[in-house]
Amino acid sequence: MGIIGTLAAGFLVSFGLRAAPAGVLVAYESGVEAFSQALNGLKAGLGPGNLHAMDVRAAGAGSELARSLSARDARLLVAMGSESVALVRSRNPGIPVVATMVLHAPDDNLGAHVILDLPLQKVLGVMRVLLPQHRRVGIIRSRLRAYETAEILEAAARKEGFTAIVVDCEGPGGLLKAVATFSGRVDILLCLPDAELYNAVTIKPLMLASLGHRLPVVGFSPAFVRAGAVVGIYPDYEDIGRQTAEMALRIMRGEGRGFEEGPRKVHAAVNERVARLLGIDLHIGVTAFEVFR
Repeated sequence: MGIIGTLAAGFLVSFGLRAAPAGVLVAYESGVEAFSQALNGLKAGLGPGNLHAMDVRAAGAGSELARSLSARDARLLVAMGSESVALVRSRNPGIPVVATMVLHAPDDNLGAHVILDLPLQKVLGVMRVLLPQHRRVGIIRSRLRAYETAEILEAAARKEGFTAIVVDCEGPGGLLKAVATFSGRVDILLCLPDAELYNAVTIKPLMLASLGHRLPVVGFSPAFVRAGAVVGIYPDYEDIGRQTAEMALRIMRGEGRGFEEGPRKVHAAVNERVARLLGIDLHIGVTAFEVFR
């Protein structure tokens, strides 16, 4: 190692400091801004040179993952996003896995995970700051959110000073009908993360319907706000990456493997143009936010 290397190692041990262990393999999905932010946070948390990132949407991703695992250089695998989780699950990695940037915990015992779903109480807390006059909330629930009954959602809303009406929707084809049932009954439509109901095909008709009913929408991403939601409330994706790095380091230090954590920080975005169109006075508080005009 040499004199300098030996002294440096002794210095780290003497003061209880550890360099981040090398050998973290990261499977991620390219082309998604949120994943790019999370990957930046992960890199910052692990330190330079301590991870190898591979794009699961690239040609030959499955073969690359298999080669990386067979080389046995990786001590831990981070699967970022549902596509990455599916690929990793199919390969039986044989090393600790952290699933991150997923809406819910995987159904199987894949490993530790950092989920994106914000508790309803936290979402309503931000709404109370930004939209203090809007206390009647409409929520559309699909089968993907069957774990949250209408009674659970309504009780959580009451606890935060809101009245909630929950309407079940079997799929994208029933979305506009569900929106129409809220007309005159609620002040705002809260769209919770749901890949089945909300996608590139359904968002535009949803926004047009909400404007027709003069029903402002609260979404769950900056893209939702760009599309016409008056407010978007979502996790700090870069901090999700840092949180994932901290979890990975704990696992590699032998401090357990079965962690489950949710977002620590919340961001919000507002669409001032839509707010003006609907005559809504937004109350910008201390929450980190992005403004679209």
